[in-house]
Amino acid sequence: MSEKANVSSIDALEAFRADLIRFIEKARVALEDAEGEVRRTRNWLDGDRTIHWKRRLKQCAKQLEQAEAELYNARIVRPEESHSFLRIAVAKAKRGVEEAEEKLRVLKHWRTHYDNLTTPLVRRLSPAFFLVSRHLPDGVHMLDESIKALQAYAEKGPAPKPAAPVAAEEGGET
Repeated sequence: MSEKANVSSIDALEAFRADLIRFIEKARVALEDAEGEVRRTRNWLDGDRTIHWKRRLKQCAKQLEQAEAELYNARIVRPEESHSFLRIAVAKAKRGVEEAEEKLRVLKHWRTHYDNLTTPLVRRLSPAFFLVSRHLPDGVHMLDESIKALQAYAEKGPAPKPAAPVAAEEGGET
Protein backbone atom coordinates (compact mmCIF):
# COMPACT_ATOMS: atom_id res chain seq x y z
CA MET A 1 0.00 0.00 0.00
CA SER A 2 2.92 2.30 -0.45
CA GLU A 3 1.78 3.30 -3.93
CA LYS A 4 1.72 6.95 -4.84
CA ALA A 5 -1.67 8.72 -4.74
CA ASN A 6 -2.81 10.04 -8.08
CA VAL A 7 -2.59 13.81 -7.53
CA SER A 8 -3.42 15.08 -10.99
CA SER A 9 -5.36 18.34 -10.60
CA ILE A 10 -3.93 20.78 -8.12
CA ASP A 11 -4.89 23.37 -10.73
CA ALA A 12 -8.56 22.78 -9.92
CA LEU A 13 -7.93 23.65 -6.28
CA GLU A 14 -5.97 26.74 -7.29
CA ALA A 15 -8.80 27.83 -9.61
CA PHE A 16 -11.33 27.27 -6.83
CA ARG A 17 -9.14 29.30 -4.46
CA ALA A 18 -8.98 32.18 -6.96
CA ASP A 19 -12.77 32.04 -7.47
CA LEU A 20 -13.29 32.04 -3.71
CA ILE A 21 -11.11 35.13 -3.31
CA ARG A 22 -13.09 36.93 -6.05
CA PHE A 23 -16.36 35.87 -4.38
CA ILE A 24 -15.17 37.21 -1.01
CA GLU A 25 -14.38 40.59 -2.53
CA LYS A 26 -17.68 40.80 -4.42
CA ALA A 27 -19.68 39.68 -1.38
CA ARG A 28 -17.91 42.20 0.86
CA VAL A 29 -18.67 45.00 -1.61
CA ALA A 30 -22.31 43.91 -1.93
CA LEU A 31 -22.81 43.76 1.84
CA GLU A 32 -21.16 47.14 2.36
CA ASP A 33 -23.28 48.60 -0.45
CA ALA A 34 -26.45 47.28 1.16
CA GLU A 35 -25.55 48.84 4.49
CA GLY A 36 -24.55 52.05 2.76
CA GLU A 37 -27.86 52.25 0.89
CA VAL A 38 -29.75 52.02 4.17
CA ARG A 39 -27.68 54.89 5.61
CA ARG A 40 -27.95 56.99 2.43
CA THR A 41 -31.72 56.52 2.30
CA ARG A 42 -32.01 57.58 5.95
CA ASN A 43 -29.92 60.68 5.23
CA TRP A 44 -32.00 61.38 2.13
CA LEU A 45 -35.21 61.23 4.16
CA ASP A 46 -33.82 63.33 7.02
CA GLY A 47 -32.01 65.87 4.89
CA ASP A 48 -32.79 66.31 1.23
CA ARG A 49 -36.49 65.41 1.19
CA THR A 50 -37.31 67.21 4.42
CA ILE A 51 -35.65 70.41 3.23
CA HIS A 52 -37.25 70.09 -0.22
CA TRP A 53 -40.84 69.67 1.00
CA LYS A 54 -40.58 72.33 3.70
CA ARG A 55 -39.27 74.77 1.10
CA ARG A 56 -42.01 73.69 -1.33
CA LEU A 57 -44.68 74.19 1.34
CA LYS A 58 -43.45 77.73 1.99
CA GLN A 59 -43.51 78.51 -1.74
CA CYS A 60 -47.01 77.14 -2.15
CA ALA A 61 -48.26 78.96 0.94
CA LYS A 62 -46.82 82.19 -0.43
CA GLN A 63 -48.48 81.55 -3.82
CA LEU A 64 -51.80 80.84 -2.07
CA GLU A 65 -51.54 84.01 -0.02
CA GLN A 66 -50.80 86.03 -3.14
CA ALA A 67 -53.65 84.42 -5.13
CA GLU A 68 -56.13 85.02 -2.30
CA ALA A 69 -55.01 88.63 -1.98
CA GLU A 70 -55.46 89.17 -5.74
CA LEU A 71 -58.94 87.62 -5.62
CA TYR A 72 -59.90 89.75 -2.59
CA ASN A 73 -58.68 92.94 -4.26
CA ALA A 74 -60.47 92.09 -7.51
CA ARG A 75 -63.76 91.48 -5.65
CA ILE A 76 -63.46 94.85 -3.96
CA VAL A 77 -62.46 96.76 -7.09
CA ARG A 78 -64.76 94.94 -9.57
CA PRO A 79 -67.53 93.22 -7.58
CA GLU A 80 -69.71 92.71 -10.67
CA GLU A 81 -67.17 90.40 -12.45
CA SER A 82 -66.95 86.66 -11.88
CA HIS A 83 -63.16 86.48 -11.31
CA SER A 84 -63.15 82.81 -12.29
CA PHE A 85 -59.55 82.96 -13.46
CA LEU A 86 -58.48 84.22 -10.01
CA ARG A 87 -60.60 81.57 -8.26
CA ILE A 88 -58.87 78.89 -10.35
CA ALA A 89 -55.48 80.30 -9.31
CA VAL A 90 -56.54 80.14 -5.63
CA ALA A 91 -57.75 76.54 -6.02
CA LYS A 92 -54.50 75.56 -7.74
CA ALA A 93 -52.44 77.18 -4.99
CA LYS A 94 -54.52 75.39 -2.32
CA ARG A 95 -53.86 72.05 -4.07
CA GLY A 96 -50.13 72.86 -4.03
CA VAL A 97 -50.22 73.54 -0.29
CA GLU A 98 -52.23 70.37 0.35
CA GLU A 99 -49.83 68.30 -1.74
CA ALA A 100 -46.77 69.66 0.08
CA GLU A 101 -48.45 69.07 3.47
CA GLU A 102 -49.32 65.50 2.46
CA LYS A 103 -45.75 64.86 1.30
CA LEU A 104 -44.45 66.14 4.63
CA ARG A 105 -46.89 63.85 6.50
CA VAL A 106 -45.73 60.86 4.47
CA LEU A 107 -42.11 61.85 4.98
CA LYS A 108 -42.65 62.15 8.73
CA HIS A 109 -44.24 58.70 8.77
CA TRP A 110 -41.27 57.18 6.92
CA ARG A 111 -38.73 58.97 9.09
CA THR A 112 -40.49 57.62 12.17
CA HIS A 113 -40.75 54.03 10.95
CA TYR A 114 -37.68 53.69 8.73
CA ASP A 115 -35.27 52.52 11.43
CA ASN A 116 -37.82 50.07 12.84
CA LEU A 117 -38.20 48.53 9.40
CA THR A 118 -34.57 48.48 8.31
CA THR A 119 -32.68 47.66 11.51
CA PRO A 120 -33.86 44.01 11.68
CA LEU A 121 -32.97 43.56 8.02
CA VAL A 122 -29.52 45.06 8.43
CA ARG A 123 -28.97 42.85 11.49
CA ARG A 124 -29.60 39.83 9.28
CA LEU A 125 -26.51 40.82 7.32
CA SER A 126 -24.24 40.37 10.36
CA PRO A 127 -23.77 36.60 9.88
CA ALA A 128 -22.94 37.19 6.23
CA PHE A 129 -20.39 39.85 7.21
CA PHE A 130 -18.85 37.41 9.69
CA LEU A 131 -18.76 34.67 7.08
CA VAL A 132 -17.17 36.90 4.46
CA SER A 133 -14.70 38.56 6.81
CA ARG A 134 -13.67 35.58 8.94
CA HIS A 135 -14.71 32.12 7.75
CA LEU A 136 -14.12 32.43 4.03
CA PRO A 137 -10.62 33.91 4.44
CA ASP A 138 -9.87 30.97 6.78
CA GLY A 139 -11.08 28.71 3.98
CA VAL A 140 -8.68 30.40 1.55
CA HIS A 141 -5.86 29.84 4.03
CA MET A 142 -6.80 26.17 4.39
CA LEU A 143 -6.87 25.80 0.61
CA ASP A 144 -3.39 27.38 0.44
CA GLU A 145 -2.07 24.87 2.93
CA SER A 146 -3.73 21.97 1.12
CA ILE A 147 -2.32 23.10 -2.22
CA LYS A 148 1.18 23.40 -0.74
CA ALA A 149 0.95 19.96 0.83
CA LEU A 150 -0.33 18.37 -2.38
CA GLN A 151 2.36 20.08 -4.47
CA ALA A 152 5.05 18.86 -2.09
CA TYR A 153 3.58 15.38 -2.24
CA ALA A 154 3.37 15.42 -6.03
CA GLU A 155 6.98 16.63 -6.36
CA LYS A 156 8.26 13.95 -4.06
CA GLY A 157 7.78 11.32 -6.72
CA PRO A 158 6.93 7.70 -6.28
CA ALA A 159 8.30 6.01 -3.22
CA PRO A 160 10.92 3.41 -4.08
CA LYS A 161 9.54 -0.08 -4.08
CA PRO A 162 11.12 -2.29 -1.48
CA ALA A 163 13.44 -4.86 -2.98
CA ALA A 164 12.12 -8.38 -3.18
CA PRO A 165 13.53 -10.50 -0.38
CA VAL A 166 16.54 -12.43 -1.55
CA ALA A 167 15.79 -16.10 -1.60
CA ALA A 168 18.10 -18.14 0.61
CA GLU A 169 20.44 -20.36 -1.35
CA GLU A 170 19.21 -23.80 -1.71
CA GLY A 171 21.36 -26.53 -0.41
CA GLY A 172 21.54 -25.67 3.16
CA GLU A 173 24.03 -24.08 5.40
CA THR A 174 27.77 -24.29 4.98
